[in-house]
This record gives sequence, structure tokens and C-alpha cells, in this order.
Amino acid sequence: MNVALKIFLSMSFSGGLLILALLLGKRFLKDKISRQWQYYIWLIVLLRLLLPFGPEVSLMGKAYQAVDQVISQATPLPLQQHPSQNAPGDNFIPTVGTEQHNELVNSPADDITTVHPFQNIGIMLINYIWLVWLVVALGFLIRKITIYQSFMRYINAGLTPISDIERLDELSIVAEQLGTKKPIELCVNPLVSSPLLIGFFHPCIVLPSADISEKDFRCIVLHELTHYKRCDMFYKWLVQITVCLH
Repeated sequence: MNVALKIFLSMSFSGGLLILALLLGKRFLKDKISRQWQYYIWLIVLLRLLLPFGPEVSLMGKAYQAVDQVISQATPLPLQQHPSQNAPGDNFIPTVGTEQHNELVNSPADDITTVHPFQNIGIMLINYIWLVWLVVALGFLIRKITIYQSFMRYINAGLTPISDIERLDELSIVAEQLGTKKPIELCVNPLVSSPLLIGFFHPCIVLPSADISEKDFRCIVLHELTHYKRCDMFYKWLVQITVCLH
């Protein structure tokens, strides 16, 4: 089995065990750790699903050995050449029926060569199935990026910047309290149903309406800026990449 495919399967299998362990332990960890840690503890799973540790030290090592043994048994062996019955210095004396004997010897080899190509194709597919895996994962990722870009065009089409000085000052105060140095834009889009944060390099808080009380506005801004400070947008896309790969 190809080494790349071994690594992919090892990452998926061990990552799946970690997911199962976290789901089973969720009930016990719920009251012992904060919500923030309950959220970011899944980074351990992401690291295992993305970091290519060697399969030799994983639980699937024996399974790989069994598969390799089956594939090696299915691989056709090269035909052995029969040694000449006459020594190098001997005089070659053709005998009657030699040509017929050669035909009988060569005919099984001809039959084998007609069967082996299908077997070779299967072995070649097994050796390059990791490439098929990557192509499909890339297709899934391109689809997600395309959907995200379509959503962003939908959001940007109805954006209206907020020019209220009081709102902008309140946003600046909260951003300064959180230690956010990069300027954050503030816009309104009636097409969205709830506040959200968009933009990786040019962050913008989008509100469904400008008619929000001062208390609610502060909570919304604090919530969205916390997402930005913790790089949750990159975290979520890391999750999407992991999902596509596995």
C-alpha cells in the first residue's frame, strides 16, 4: 500500500478515535472546564487529523502489514528462465521435436501475459489511490470556497457603512479594551438575520439594523471582536479543510 495512503488512513483512524473519546467525555468535562476550552479542545483533533505522524507507530500498523502482504501475493512474479541443457562449451545438436517442445513451453507464458494486465491495472490503482483521495478533497474544498464567495457577494451587495459617530466611538472603545489594534469597519445589511463578522484581512461587523440599544450594541460588538481576536474565522476554515481531507 502506498505510504501517502497509509498516512491518510492513519490520521483518519486515530482522529476518529479522538473524536469518539471527546464525545463520550463531553458529559464529564461539561462542568469541569470553561466553554472556551470546550470549544478549543477540538484543536487537538484537528492537529491529529492534519499532522502526518508515521503509520508505523499507529494502531493500524498491523493492518497495513496484512494489506501489503495480500497485495504482494497478488502481484505477478516474473517468469523464471530455464537454464540451457547444454553447457557453454558443448556442441549444440538439434534434436527432433525441439521446436514443438519450445512451443509447449512458451504457450503458458503467453496465456499469463494476457491475464496480467488487468491485475497490473488493479495494483496501479491501489498505488495511486492516494492521488484520487487528494483530488476529491481538493474538489470539496473548491466547492466550499465557491459557496463562501457567493455568500460574500450576497452580503457585500447590501452593505451600508454606518456613519454614526457615537456608534463608531463605542466600537473603538470596546476594540481598545480588547487590545484590537486593527481598525474594524461597521456596516448594516438588512438581508442578514443576525450580526456577523466578515473579512479575514479587512474585518467588518455587519448588523441587521442600526436601531439597536446601546447595551445590545456593546454586547454585539464585544462578541464579534472576541471572535476576531481569537482568530475564529481561520479556526473554522481549518475545520473545513480537515473535513474536506477526511
